[in-house]
Amino acid sequence: MNYVDVAQARKMPGLRIVLSPGGPGPWSEAAKSICYVKKLSYTAAAQEVGGANPELKEWTAQTSAPAVIWNDERPRNIWNDQLYLFERLAPAPQLIPSAIEDRTAMFGYSNEICGENGLGWMRRLMMFHSTLTRAGSGGRGRALMGPMAEKYGYDEKAAQQASARVAEIVRCLALRLEAQRKAGSRFFIGAQLSALDIYWATFAAMLSPLAQEVCPMAPGLRRMYSDIGPQVESELKPVLLEHRDFIYREYLQLPLDF
Repeated sequence: MNYVDVAQARKMPGLRIVLSPGGPGPWSEAAKSICYVKKLSYTAAAQEVGGANPELKEWTAQTSAPAVIWNDERPRNIWNDQLYLFERLAPAPQLIPSAIEDRTAMFGYSNEICGENGLGWMRRLMMFHSTLTRAGSGGRGRALMGPMAEKYGYDEKAAQQASARVAEIVRCLALRLEAQRKAGSRFFIGAQLSALDIYWATFAAMLSPLAQEVCPMAPGLRRMYSDIGPQVESELKPVLLEHRDFIYREYLQLPLDF
């Protein structure tokens, strides 16, 4: 991945996406993957992970990634706003279903993955909690996690409940896929690829990262992503990882490039 800095990107026209370099950040990987499917070209700008990001704050009124900017339009900082923009810029292939029943199902399930208090949000709380409460924890991981935990509203009580929430979401997704298979579909919604399939494939890294040869990760980060605990592990059915692998094999880019 070739990055420019945020100050450079801000001066450029067209589609700019501020991303988190260095690992498979699920929100960033989802945005990149949707652009890949839609063949949308963009300039990648690097967020300073864990840093103050003053230029990004001035540009987008926040410091998280991904942030998506098209020409002089307002920045899109939330996953569903970004999806609507991508769909407008490249209507085909269509990733938001036309039928209202399918569309509401897709956005509902996607929110359980991408939204506040969803799978990604709660897994992040689990990782914060594991690092910050581990006996004798310290070093670079704690130095990075402390400010990030504060930024994303880490609360010890909420973090202790996060595993149950993630397990509930994972169980719901597995039941949906199993029902779809019985109906003869390889996809979460209807009979074709939707954004939900991409969201699951990219966010699954927070539960079971792809193999090192296609998803090169630092050992500590891979351990952190893989440490899901027995409650979540019991709900991570084979059908979910099979679906992740199918979506990457047929539609997305491998190896991953951070």
